[in-house]
Amino acid sequence: MKDRMKQHLTHTRVCLLILTAALLSAVWLSAGLDPSVPLMMASAGAVDWATVMKGLDKIEDKLHQLPELADRVLTLEQKASAGPVVPMHTKPADQDGPVLQLRSAADFKAYYRKGEEARIGVDELLRGIAGMKTTERATKALSVGTDTAGGHAVPRATFGDIMAALVPNSALLQAGASVDPVGDAKSITTAIVNAIPTAAWRQEAGAIAESDPTFRSVVATPQSLSFRFKVSRELLADAPNMLPALELVIAQALAKELDRTGLRGSGTLPEPRGLLNTAGVYTIGSGPNGSAGPGYDTILSVFDDILQANAPMPTAAVMAPRSWVRLMSATDTAGQPKQMPKALEALQMVHSSQVPISLTVGTSNDCSELYVGDFTKMSLMIRETLSLQKLDELYAETGQIGFIGHLRADVCVWYPSAFAVVTGLR
Repeated sequence: MKDRMKQHLTHTRVCLLILTAALLSAVWLSAGLDPSVPLMMASAGAVDWATVMKGLDKIEDKLHQLPELADRVLTLEQKASAGPVVPMHTKPADQDGPVLQLRSAADFKAYYRKGEEARIGVDELLRGIAGMKTTERATKALSVGTDTAGGHAVPRATFGDIMAALVPNSALLQAGASVDPVGDAKSITTAIVNAIPTAAWRQEAGAIAESDPTFRSVVATPQSLSFRFKVSRELLADAPNMLPALELVIAQALAKELDRTGLRGSGTLPEPRGLLNTAGVYTIGSGPNGSAGPGYDTILSVFDDILQANAPMPTAAVMAPRSWVRLMSATDTAGQPKQMPKALEALQMVHSSQVPISLTVGTSNDCSELYVGDFTKMSLMIRETLSLQKLDELYAETGQIGFIGHLRADVCVWYPSAFAVVTGLR
C-alpha cells in the first residue's frame, strides 16, 4: 500500500513538474527568454526557484510596457480608420470644417484615393467611353458616372493620379500654391487678409486708435475650364504606355491654363482673376520703356516692398524661362557667375512658359514680368473632379476619337500684400 502511494506521489510530482515547465516555457517565450530553461529544470527533477524569480522579474518588466504598446496599437488603428492624413488650413469658408490644401503628388493621391477600392486608369475609362473593350472595373465606374450633360465623371482615385501628374507641370504648385477641393459648393466665401491692425498706446479711459479693416471677404466661384484632344482608335487600344501619356497630356493642359490664369487672369467672366489684377498686390514698374532684368538686386528690392508691409517672407519667384536663364547665367565684371545673395538661397526660382516675353511697355515690345511672394497664400479652388465626354462625329472620318475634358476652378489670393509683380523686364 505504501509503495503504491509512493508511486502515485511520484507520478503526481512528475506531472506537476511537466505542467510547471510547460507554463514557464510559454511565459519565458513571450518574454523573449530562452524557453529551454524550464524544460531543463524539469528534466533535472527540480525547480530552481531563484531562476524562476529572475525570469518572473523580466516578465513583470514586459507587463509594465503593455499599456504603452496598447496605446500605440490604438493610435495606429485610429489613424487607419480615419484614412490618410491630409494637410489643412482653417481659413473661414461657407462650408463646415476646415478647407483642405493639397500641394504635393502624395497629398492628391492620399485625398482622392480615400475610400476607393481599386485604381482605374484614365486609359481604361477612355476605352469604355469610346465603346471599346475595357476592364470590368472601368465599365462599372462608367455605368454610375454619367452626368446630365452626357459626360462621365472621372473616379476620385483616377482624378487623384491626374492631379499628382499636374504637380511637376504647374509653376504655381511648385512655388507653393495649393489646390483646395470645395466639394459641390457653387461658391465659397473666403476671408482675405486686408491689412495688419495698428496697435497704439493709450491713456487710461482714452480712445483706442482706429486702423484699416483687417479682413474682407471674397467669394470664389469656380468657372468652367475645358480642353479637347484626339487619339487614333488603334493607339488607344494597343499602346502599352497610353496611361502615362494620357495623364501627362491632361495634366499639362490643366496646369498651363491654371498657371496663366493664376498669374495673369483678367477677372472678366468666365476667366478668374490672377495675381496681376488682384487688388492689394504690389505692381512695380521698370521704367517707361522697361529695363533689362531680372537680377538679384531686382528681387531683393521686391523683398523690401513686401516686408515693409509686414507681409510674410516671400517663398518663390515665378518668371518666364528667358528671365530664369538670364538670372542663372548672370556674370560679374570679371566674367564669373554671380554669387546668389544668402537672403535668396531659400527662394524657389520657378519658370513658366505662361509668363509672356512679348508685352509692350512704352517703345519696347519684348517685355516680361516677375511674380514674387509667399505662394502658400494662394489657392486654386476646385469644385468638382474632371469629367470626360466623347465627341461622336468630329474625327470619325479619320479613324480618330475626340474627347472633351471639363473642370471647374477659381483662383483665390487670400493675402494680396504677400505678393508683388515686377513689369517691364526686357
